[in-house]
Amino acid sequence: MTAGTAGPVPALRPGTCQLWWASARDAHPLLRGLLDDAARERADRLRQPAARALHLTAHALARAVAGAHLGVPAGKLELTATCKRCGGPHGKPRPRGPLGLSWSHSGDRVVVAVAVGAEIGVDVERIAPFAGETADRVLCGPERAVLAGLPEPRRPAGFVRYWTRKEALLKATGDGLSVPPELLHVTAPDARPRLLSWSGPARPGLPLHLYDLDAGAGHLAALASLGAPVRPVPFDGSALLAAAVAEAAASGTFRDPTPFPQERPVAP
Repeated sequence: MTAGTAGPVPALRPGTCQLWWASARDAHPLLRGLLDDAARERADRLRQPAARALHLTAHALARAVAGAHLGVPAGKLELTATCKRCGGPHGKPRPRGPLGLSWSHSGDRVVVAVAVGAEIGVDVERIAPFAGETADRVLCGPERAVLAGLPEPRRPAGFVRYWTRKEALLKATGDGLSVPPELLHVTAPDARPRLLSWSGPARPGLPLHLYDLDAGAGHLAALASLGAPVRPVPFDGSALLAAAVAEAAASGTFRDPTPFPQERPVAP
């Protein structure tokens, strides 16, 4: 076990993708020591406690899992981000080496995906009401028609199913929202997940593989891989973070001199 991971992280096998699931309830002040300065600063700028808890949980879990696979303490793991379009210092965060890494959080759920030999993207979303103009911005014509044909109570989940699949695909390619989601056409919510078409010049040359994930009640999630297919394998990220907290409390490591920020009053 690498110092800073505080728990057993099984070795990655080619052709598999580890999915580490956690909850916003796993947030703990001692986990701040696993973050780098930039991630701690971003957490402190978040005004809502729920958003800060999700941010802390996701970044701590991502660094703990990636650090374990790379043999680097989580607090010293270097993640770089380079824009695929302009080369600027923003885009999909990635560690050095062959490890593919992606994470997402929404509602109460956090998921971190890691794989070797394939670029991956993961997305989880809470099922919530949506506005029609939102669907118009992210769905193509055939998708909008399918969504409109669903019984009204099923439309929120149908929309989120479309969205998670598209978001996972765009994360896997490294494009993010620089490619308008409506240029992608994926299968209907009840159909096996698959990319049907990608309009425009940015379509990747390698094949894309898409998987729906079990994200628990009230949430939906999807995983995509670019190039080689992968087999998703779930793991208990909550237990990994609990072990990290226990290790930090026992050893005095990962302590951050900045206290975990409390809820800030909203200016009138």
